[in-house]
Amino acid sequence: MTMPISVTQVKSTGLDVVLAILWLGMMSVTVIESDFYRYAALLLLGLTLAYRRAPIRANSGDWLAILCVAWGAFALVRFLFGLIVDHEKGASEWLYAFAIFFPAMGMALNASWHLVRPILLAFFCTVLVVLIISTPFSMLLSGERISPAFHHNSIHGAVGCGFLFIGAFYWALHQWEIGSSARTKSIILAIAVAVIGLAILNVYGAKSKGVWVALLPALGLMLGTTLFYLRRKTVLLAAIAGLLVLSWGAYEVRGNVAHFGAATFESVMGIASRVESGVSVEHVMQDAIASPDTPPSLDERLQLWANAIDVISVAPVFGSGNGWLAIWQTTPYRGVTYTLMHNGYLEILIRYGFVGLAILAVIVFSGLYRVYRACAAGIVSRSAFACHLTFAIYFATTILSNSNNRLAIGESYALLFGAICFACSMKLRSASIADRRNGASLSGGSSMPQPVGG
Repeated sequence: MTMPISVTQVKSTGLDVVLAILWLGMMSVTVIESDFYRYAALLLLGLTLAYRRAPIRANSGDWLAILCVAWGAFALVRFLFGLIVDHEKGASEWLYAFAIFFPAMGMALNASWHLVRPILLAFFCTVLVVLIISTPFSMLLSGERISPAFHHNSIHGAVGCGFLFIGAFYWALHQWEIGSSARTKSIILAIAVAVIGLAILNVYGAKSKGVWVALLPALGLMLGTTLFYLRRKTVLLAAIAGLLVLSWGAYEVRGNVAHFGAATFESVMGIASRVESGVSVEHVMQDAIASPDTPPSLDERLQLWANAIDVISVAPVFGSGNGWLAIWQTTPYRGVTYTLMHNGYLEILIRYGFVGLAILAVIVFSGLYRVYRACAAGIVSRSAFACHLTFAIYFATTILSNSNNRLAIGESYALLFGAICFACSMKLRSASIADRRNGASLSGGSSMPQPVGG
């Protein structure tokens, strides 16, 4: 005899499907560069508050939530003040107010926590199909530069594929850690290996030196995680085999890699050696910009960075807000064709100075620590925390040579980072409350804490 399905159950299932699709939309920027993630984030917040009845004041006593909202409000007010009073609109200034949504995104993820496994399965299955369809294998074999998946340029696509490579690795590792069934492990491993292989091929084809460099510390952390967190023979053998295949592949394409990266590497090493010898950074940069041996892409970046340093020097503590573009017109290399700094840290410093950079650093490191605490409490797996940490290190390295924090993939990553941080915070608080209640019931029902050793 089958039980009738209630209208409430149907509505709940339908809402789960919609929420899952929206979370997939949040992650879709790894393969398709669009603004859909913004609408997905707003819909997630609205649906969570309306139908899951998430308490609006759930994070009201959390100092980090207060800091995120205060920082976001400050960034928004400063942008509006500069726009209305000084008639300076800057460039993408309002994006720095996104932190105001971090606590609410955490509530949305907490309400969707039970959907994480099917969402990840659907995500990586979709990614695999997209990568198979979009990867131009003939161009890769010929050594040409490609633009991975459906991105606006090769650098953006390479950054996205780096996230896919890291995420697929830890997704598979997670299955061994939690003891999934042999069938589940086999299916997920097959999907993950295919995604990893295609992602690496696309990163290679994009010829983005910054992403190549950013993957090096990520690879080190991935290997360390496998060795120290999950000491299982099968996993270790698979990781070593994967590393050997990757090393062999790098060796086979060494000529192509050198063709696209050797000149930049030699120029960077020359600049570093001159700085170490005591020559001022300003003079070294001027000489490198004037040198015909400096590759065009590096030359443009040096011009942008020299201009940025000049702008920062005007207001190093709190930055120049929207007015930085007006100061930009007085810099020595203002003729460079764009004002995207190709360095995420400089983007922050010219707008908010070292105080702003310090506040954002507090938010990031506190967020990482909270996910670590959730891992220690058994709320998330070690693989999940290692993935979160590796993502952060990878992204932090990519923005040394690109302004990915001003791109769709950076904005989406920031919102997801905040969501994970505050969802873990809510889980930790719930666990703490449950422990206190259990302790009270075991001590005879008293709600008062018992004295140590009493």
